[in-house]
Formats: sequence, C-alpha cells, structure tokens
Amino acid sequence: MEKLAEVIVIPSPAMGHVAQMLELAKLFLSRSHQLSITVLIMKLPDYIDAVSGPFVDSVAASSSSGRLRFFELPAADPTPEWSSKTRGHFVYRLVQSQKSHIREFLISQRPGNNKLTGFVVDMLCTPLMDVADEFGIPIYVLFTSPAAFLGLMLHFQFLEDECCQDVSNFNNTHSSSLLSFPSYACPIPSTVLPMVLVDRDTWLGRFLDFARGYRKAKGIIINTFAELEIHALDAYNNNMSRSEQEPLPLIYPIGPILNQSKSRSESEEAETINWLDEQPLNSVVLICFGSQGSLQAEQVKEIAIALENIGCRFLWSLRRPPQSNNAQFPGEYTTYSEILPQGFLGRTEKKGKVVGWVPQLKVLSHEAIGGFVSHCGWNSILESIWFGVPIATWPLHSEQQVNAFQLVKEVGVAVEITLDYCERNKDQSMITAEAIKKGIMKLMETNSPVRDKAKEMKEKSRGSIMEGGSSYLSLGKLIDELLNNAAL
Repeated sequence: MEKLAEVIVIPSPAMGHVAQMLELAKLFLSRSHQLSITVLIMKLPDYIDAVSGPFVDSVAASSSSGRLRFFELPAADPTPEWSSKTRGHFVYRLVQSQKSHIREFLISQRPGNNKLTGFVVDMLCTPLMDVADEFGIPIYVLFTSPAAFLGLMLHFQFLEDECCQDVSNFNNTHSSSLLSFPSYACPIPSTVLPMVLVDRDTWLGRFLDFARGYRKAKGIIINTFAELEIHALDAYNNNMSRSEQEPLPLIYPIGPILNQSKSRSESEEAETINWLDEQPLNSVVLICFGSQGSLQAEQVKEIAIALENIGCRFLWSLRRPPQSNNAQFPGEYTTYSEILPQGFLGRTEKKGKVVGWVPQLKVLSHEAIGGFVSHCGWNSILESIWFGVPIATWPLHSEQQVNAFQLVKEVGVAVEITLDYCERNKDQSMITAEAIKKGIMKLMETNSPVRDKAKEMKEKSRGSIMEGGSSYLSLGKLIDELLNNAAL
C-alpha cells in the first residue's frame, strides 16, 4: 500500500471553529489523493454547549473516506475556575488540559505506515504547538477570522513585546479618535477595537500568547480570499509589524471555506425553508446572531418594535441568553411569548417568522432573502458574501466590532446599525428601535451601492476557488508544501 502524507488537524471545539477545520480537511482530501487527515476532537461538556459535539459526531458518522479518521480526545474534568470568566476562557483551559493526551496519541495511537507531514491547529489552540514541536512536526495555524484581524493581533503583539507598549491604553483613547494600523486601509475608531485585545486580562491571559504562537508557525492558513482583503494581505506581505528576530510565516488565503455539513435533521430545516418558499424574491430580512449570540430582554423588545414599525418580512433567529454560568452558550426558548412584546407574534404572523436555530447557509442561499442583520462573525460574513446578500452590522463579541467596521468602511457590502456594540461592556447602551428601523430600511433598499457591491463580491468569492483562482492556487501551494514536508 502506498504511504500517505498524514496531516493532523485540531479544531477549537466551538461550532464556528470546528466546522471550518472539518471543511479544510475535506478540501485537503479533495485536492490531493496523497494526503490522509486525522482530526483530533475536543468536546465541550453538554451543559456548556449542546450543539458542537453532536455536529462533529454526525460529520464523523457520515464520512466515507478511508483517508479521513476521527479520534476523540478524553473528556476533560473542568474546575469551577474554568467557568469563572467567559466562554473563551473555558475553551482555553480545555485546550491546555489536552496537551498530555495529544502527546500520548502521537506516541501510541498513530498508524505507523504514514509520514506525518503537518500539524494544523486552530487559531485558539496555539498552546498545543509545543507538543508538535517536541516531535519535530511542521506546525500550521488555521486562522478562522479575517486577515485584517490577524494583522492587528500581530501588530499589537509587536507593540507589547518589542516596543514595551501597554496596548490596553488604546481603550482609553477618546471615543472620537481615529487610529491607524497597518492591516486596515481606513483609520479605526478606538470604540471598535476588540475587547479581546484591549481588555488587559483577556489580552495577557490568552490573546498575546495566541499572537506569539502565530509567529512560530511554518504557515498560517486564512479563511479569506485575496480579492476581499487586498490591503490586509498586501500589508502582511510587505513585512507589516515584522519582528527583528524572526520573519513572519507564509500565509495561505484559501477561502471562502463554508460549512457545508448539516447540523440538524431535514425535518427541522423543512418548516423554515417551506415558509421562505412562500415569500417574494428578496423580500425577507434574516436576523441572526450566530451560534454564540443572544440579546437581553429589553434589547429584544427594541428589535420587535422596529420590525413592527417597518412592516417588512422577516425571519428572526431568537436565542435564549445563557442562564447559569459565564461559560455557557446560548440555548432555545420554550416559548417566544415570554420574551417578545404581548401580541407581537399574532400581529406579525403574515409577514414574519420567529425561530430558534436556523440552517444559516441554506437560508442565505434562498432567493427570498434580501438582507442579513448579522453579528459579523467571519463565517457568517463569508456565507453572506458567497450568496451576494448585503449585511446590516450588529457585532456582539470577539473581533466582530472591527469586522463590522471593515465591511462598512472598506469592503462596502454592509450598512451600519451599530459598529461598536459589545455584550461584555457593562455600560453598553441600548440600540433603539429607531436606529434598528433606519438600518434595516437602508439594508433592504432595492437599488443601492451596498447591494451592488455584495453582488460583485459574490462573483469574486466564487471565482477565487475555481481552477486558476487566487484561493485555488494558494491551496495548491499549501498542499505542495505539505507533500514536500513528507519527502524530507
């Protein structure tokens, strides 16, 4: 039997991250018959996230390739400290706890006939790079956020480590101040700088170490495409924030990587899709805040008031905020009447539908969808661009605020509801029904520069992965390097 070049991939356990890594594994296999992929799976406890674990199980069960195998790492034993801060902190502790298990896997569980050619870790799993380094395995990072944010992280790390600058001071800059950073074409308001970078505890506790890890990788795989982030990729390749000691790793923009796997049954999807089938072309606004997104009761009511005042058709994915601890993911309501204004469902039943989880990719592909009120997670952005659906920005956490800024000010495929909303900001003001109404009405305009730009970027995103396209060529270079590693 011919020996294969084996790549080990390790996704972060949260839904948006694990889906991208699994799609990357499929890409590797479809482009090269000389590669085999082993996916090392970490699972969050069901009381933290009841969605991502079953999703991975379903993908593994449906896999028919002999070159793709899944290995579930032992369940962790969380301490109360893991849940003491945020979901991100819990995941970080989980990742750290798996080092010894991965080391044991590399020693005793791997089949011996394949040449280990690469170790791909999620952008939030860089602590595991140390284990690969012990075995001399070439290390790559899958960066599941935009290239512009990668540049911002590396620039902040450069300022912190080599210029001895406390980057949290950017958080104290006057709210009207505009700041220039290499990976963004336009100056950025300090209010959209992500909390994960300017909150001192989060930066020093996790994200500074993540950025240091990126510099140590042999390559960084980015879920983006050249035509979407021209400035950010040029800035990186022009030695942006280059360390005096080490050159930056090679980057491989190979996106858009979209989650093509089903996470729910056909019957669960059918009711939503059947409703969309009955709606006119481009008439429905999708309101969805992602797998980790939810809003408090008073803010939900402002959205409801706005939707009634506009009178537009809508599909609203409404999730229940975590109830018991800081690390928990959102869940589902048992009844929407407990959260929506009295009589709302009855008054809007002819034009709107309120649901929990939605099959977002399938919904965005539907011809009835005319706009997307989004939290601006990068997966959602790429999906929306793929189908040419314009976005209204409403970021919640992570790097979503600066993503929203990039979409509105640089790419031009979005209108603004808010750019700087942050669920972790204790002083966060309410987004009023009037502001929401204004944003949605602008989003749903039939002939607008934003809608035209969304259609243009749709064609560019699809062209990038076609044979000869920018991402197609970048993926080819990455696979060539992995095969060359096997020959060493």
